[in-house]
Amino acid sequence: MGPECRGTLHPSEPLFVVPPVSPPTTTARAGPEAEKTPFTRRHRRALMVLAAVVIVVGSGAGVFAYEWAHTAPSPLSMGTAYQRFRSGASDKDIDPGSLRPQQGVYAYRGSGDEHISLPPRSQVEGRSIPGTVSYQSDGCWTWRLDYSDSHWQNATLCDRRGNLVEVGRAGWYRWNFVALSIADTATFRCTPEIEIPSVLAPGQRFPFTCTGTNNPIHTALVTMKGTNRYVGPQTLRIAGREVPTLHFHEVATFSGGQQGTNVADMWFSTVDALPVKGSWRTEVSSPTFLGTSTLTGHASFVLGSFTPRS
Repeated sequence: MGPECRGTLHPSEPLFVVPPVSPPTTTARAGPEAEKTPFTRRHRRALMVLAAVVIVVGSGAGVFAYEWAHTAPSPLSMGTAYQRFRSGASDKDIDPGSLRPQQGVYAYRGSGDEHISLPPRSQVEGRSIPGTVSYQSDGCWTWRLDYSDSHWQNATLCDRRGNLVEVGRAGWYRWNFVALSIADTATFRCTPEIEIPSVLAPGQRFPFTCTGTNNPIHTALVTMKGTNRYVGPQTLRIAGREVPTLHFHEVATFSGGQQGTNVADMWFSTVDALPVKGSWRTEVSSPTFLGTSTLTGHASFVLGSFTPRS
C-alpha cells in the first residue's frame, strides 16, 4: 500500500565533439622551429583545455555514481521516535485495556527491501524498527512502524463494543536520487471499518473496502479491496516469553489510480491486541508521463520488548 514515487534520469549526451585536424598546407619545413606555428600552438592549447574539462566532467560523474550507489535509508533511532511520540502524545487520560496496548515506543527488529522500476532504484531497511502506539482523544490508537528514516506505515484501531476495528491506514516513502528527493504519503479510509469480532472461529473471512489518496503526488482515487482471514490461535516465543496470539492473513488488490496486490500476515497479542509479529509483500503500479512505474517490496518484523518507552 506504499505510495509511488517517480522521477526521470536521462543518459548524458556527448559534451564535446572534436573534429579531425587537417595538417597545415605548408609544402616545406625549415626544421623544428617550423613546427611551432600559431596554428599548432592554438590547437595544442585547445586540446589541453578539452582534456581539463573532460577530467572535471569525469570527476563529477564519478561523484554522482558514488553517491547513487551509497545513498541509502538509515534506521530511525528509538530516541527520534520517542521525541516525535512525546510531541504528539494526547493529554487525555486513557487507560490500556484488552484491546488497547500501553502507549509508547516499542523496540521491534526486522528487515525489508523495496524497488521501484522507473527510475530503477532499490533500498534496504531494518534491522532496528521502532514501533509507536499513540492514543487518540476518541479512545482509538495508532500503531506505527518506522522501517527507516525514509519509510513508515501505520494503522488506526479502535475498541468498538468489545470488537477490534481498523478504521484506516497510511504509508510514507522517500526516495533519494542524489540530485533530488521525492516523498509521498498514501492515506486510506475504510468504510465499513475492518472489524475483528471478539468471538472468532478459524477460517472466518472478513471482507473490506478502503479508499485512498496520495499527497503530494496526485493520482486518481485508489480502491483497496480484500479479505482478512482468521487463521487461528497460535502461541509464539516472543521477547523471551510464550505469547498467545491470533493469526490473520490478508489479501488485498488495488484498483483506480494504482494497480496491484498486497499480501500480509499479522499476529496480535490476545492480552492487549498489540501486533507482535508480521510480514507483508506488495506490488503496486502507477501511471507516469514516462510509462508505468512499479513498486515491489517485502518486510518482516517481530517485537523485541514488551516494555515501551513512554
